[in-house]
Amino acid sequence: MSDTVHMDAFQTNLHGTRILCQGPFVKGKLPPLTDNIQALRAPFKRKVLLTNTPFSFNRVLQFHYDAIFQMREGADWSLALTYILHAPKDVLVIAEDIPIPDAVWARLTKNITFIHIVATPLRTIQPYDTIFFAPIDDITNTYTDTVLKAISTVYKKTYTQKDLREILQELRVAKAGLAWTKVEEVSDTSKGLTGSLYWYDPDTTVGEELSKKQLSELFQWLSLQFT
Repeated sequence: MSDTVHMDAFQTNLHGTRILCQGPFVKGKLPPLTDNIQALRAPFKRKVLLTNTPFSFNRVLQFHYDAIFQMREGADWSLALTYILHAPKDVLVIAEDIPIPDAVWARLTKNITFIHIVATPLRTIQPYDTIFFAPIDDITNTYTDTVLKAISTVYKKTYTQKDLREILQELRVAKAGLAWTKVEEVSDTSKGLTGSLYWYDPDTTVGEELSKKQLSELFQWLSLQFT
């Protein structure tokens, strides 16, 4: 990482927090989530996937999930929340490209780590404690506007496009990503700052190998596409 960017490397432990991964992410350029969500004294006893796909295959975080819910209507949220809230703690929840109802956030306790992975911008990002942005290869593309809007919302209202472009240019050269967090941070209200910005090196080994069940469901789904 270049020394000309005056930010530290992301090292905050995010266990028990709400994390947004603002994509789209490409293979080999994922945030280092696995190391940052672990807690030695509170291991995950359940891992839950909330998805909109017809099979239990997560494109970004490939864990061995204890429960998988296909989210299509309000009743699915009731079922999923019942399982999550009554499951042995601690619980890791991965939500993939689905909208999160506002009422859900108040139900999440500190022994639930919630990771929301999206490919398109969200209208509301205030519920999240941390946001990882996908590494940017071209600072002129529209994704830069998505990052600027988010940073202006959660970090500093007066953050300018010039400020961001200077940082993104350095990150692009270093092949690193940008992250914001308010976890374990002291906000500087005199400067209008909430949380801090960090850089991260993309992780190419996020998750675990696919289970036999996941592979079986994937092949079943693929076979249906050709019948």
